[in-house]
Amino acid sequence: MSRWISLLALVVILTMTGCDPQLNIAGAYFPAWLACTLGGLLLFWGLHLVFLKWGLLPYLVPLPLVYAALITSLTCILWLLFFAVQ
Repeated sequence: MSRWISLLALVVILTMTGCDPQLNIAGAYFPAWLACTLGGLLLFWGLHLVFLKWGLLPYLVPLPLVYAALITSLTCILWLLFFAVQ
C-alpha cells in the first residue's frame, strides 16, 4: 500500500511542475518563485536587523539552520499571499 501512495505522490508532483506563474518585468519573463525568493531575502534582512537590535542572536541556535528556515518561511508566505490566494 505504501508503494502505491509513493507512486501517486510522485505522479502528482511531476504533473504540477509546470504550474508556475510568470512575471513580465521589463519585457522579460521571470518565474514568480524568483521574485518571492528575493522578497523573502529582503524581509529576512530586515528581521536580522531587528534580531540584532533586540539582542536575540544568542538565543537563535543553530544560527544557519534558523536563518535558512526563516528565509524559506518568508519566501513561502510571500508566494501564498501573492500567487496562491486569488
